Amino acid sequence: MPNPGRVQALIFLLGSAKQADISTASSTFIRVPKLNMDVPFLNYGTETDKDWVGKGSEFISAAGVYPTAYTFGGAINRYGSAEFMLWSWIYALSKVTLASGLYTAVPLDNSVGLEPLYFSMAGQLTGGGGTIFDELYRGCAVEEVTTNFKYGPTLASIENNCTYIGSGLHTIPSAVTAPATLVEKYMHSSSMTITVNGVDYIAGTPGAATMLMGTISWKNNIIVPLSYYPGSGTVDNAAVGGRFLIGNRVPTFNFTAFLESDSNQFAALVAQTTGTAVVTFTFDATHFITFTFHSVSFESVVRTHEEGIVSVAVNVAPKTTDGTAAGVLTVTGKCGIADIGQ
Repeated sequence: MPNPGRVQALIFLLGSAKQADISTASSTFIRVPKLNMDVPFLNYGTETDKDWVGKGSEFISAAGVYPTAYTFGGAINRYGSAEFMLWSWIYALSKVTLASGLYTAVPLDNSVGLEPLYFSMAGQLTGGGGTIFDELYRGCAVEEVTTNFKYGPTLASIENNCTYIGSGLHTIPSAVTAPATLVEKYMHSSSMTITVNGVDYIAGTPGAATMLMGTISWKNNIIVPLSYYPGSGTVDNAAVGGRFLIGNRVPTFNFTAFLESDSNQFAALVAQTTGTAVVTFTFDATHFITFTFHSVSFESVVRTHEEGIVSVAVNVAPKTTDGTAAGVLTVTGKCGIADIGQ
């Protein structure tokens, strides 16, 4: 009889401290659960000679399978804990300072460099009385992070999802001792405060208690082909990446709110009013995260409905205040992890 393993037995580890470079593993790890059932998988890519001319037939020849590259990537879907939200946004933005327990993260500026912060991941799974796999993946980077909030009383009122890619560098077995599962502080959307373009959608007049749902995201558009360059390295005769370079990054912010009689969103759209947007999720004084878009206007405002009540769906246009990436967005917060990105 086979002895397979259950996905729920997966031990999933994320590097907390940044890697010193793309090939050196993180020195500290956190162990977290996740919602999606994806199992980390190191892909060994191949190509064949089936279309080559001169081998006597259209079939793959006896030695006609050749390695291309080790690749790695996936997604992490989770509810909105202060710990994971800060982890994912810090590694997505890739420039962070830490003072008196407060993290301050801004997007990496082009004048400084194009390489994001690197972290390690590890996946360990046992079953059938033994180890099914135990792998360390070095040189990972966050490609995109998305924070969704919506009305409702459950943990699902805040979801934080991210996608990642890896260089293909790996260590098997991982040699990582898994720590205990991280104790996280999960937040609810009912803890939110949100002010956009001068309107407080929680307690202001107009605007009080009108916010329904929204999305904040950041996409790095990492240029994966440029990670394989002459001299980037090989493992088992397959290429591995020697660097990642960010592409044209895309910040996104949209929300849906009840439509009020004064229609301040439409007025701001027509006037192209510019202001700030500040969104905060809170568990307590030492577990929170704040997003500050330093300059926004409304790109579109569309009438819609939610639960049969007329509302507006608003696409926000984040802008830079000074021509730099740091002038677009600042993420600050505190949590129970002491070395994210450090």
